[in-house]
Amino acid sequence: MRWTSAFTFLSIVALLAAVSSQLLGWTEVRGWFLLAWAVLLLPVAIGLLSHPMRDAAWGLFIGFLGVVAVLLVIVLQALAVANVLSGPWIAYPLAVVGAWILVASGFGFGAAPFSAMVDVLGLLTAVGLLAIAAATLAGAADLARAAGAAGAVAYCLWAAGLGWVFWGLQRQSPAFNGVVVERRL
Repeated sequence: MRWTSAFTFLSIVALLAAVSSQLLGWTEVRGWFLLAWAVLLLPVAIGLLSHPMRDAAWGLFIGFLGVVAVLLVIVLQALAVANVLSGPWIAYPLAVVGAWILVASGFGFGAAPFSAMVDVLGLLTAVGLLAIAAATLAGAADLARAAGAAGAVAYCLWAAGLGWVFWGLQRQSPAFNGVVVERRL
């Protein structure tokens, strides 16, 4: 999970760069940073499947949809960067990603090794992503920008905590820690 942790921290950097380029008025550069964030969001969404949840079947189903939605966000953002696609299309998969984070943080609230603080930040991130999607679909550009700023802050804080948890989830095989596992039938 160390690579997942590294990609999670890199996703924070990519999102902060996208927000900074938006503030500086560099919309073309912002699209590239959002594409990098979307690519780095994929390991985050896959790693979130390790979150222990009370209703594992529901979590696995929404988790699968969340990972597929991240793949769709990558494709749609790549098309947006190439000026092939415009409009609110990305709002739909972004809402599914928000739902995935909401389910993982809500159903597994405070379950070890994920702390309650990480899950609270996950819930705030999910609400932020859902608010961005809703404002985008409603055509409220100012509200979408405000939700985007709040969602970016929530995501960065949540991803920092999540990356820390992923770092601690390092799994070692018995060959690496000197323990010999014997199997008996």
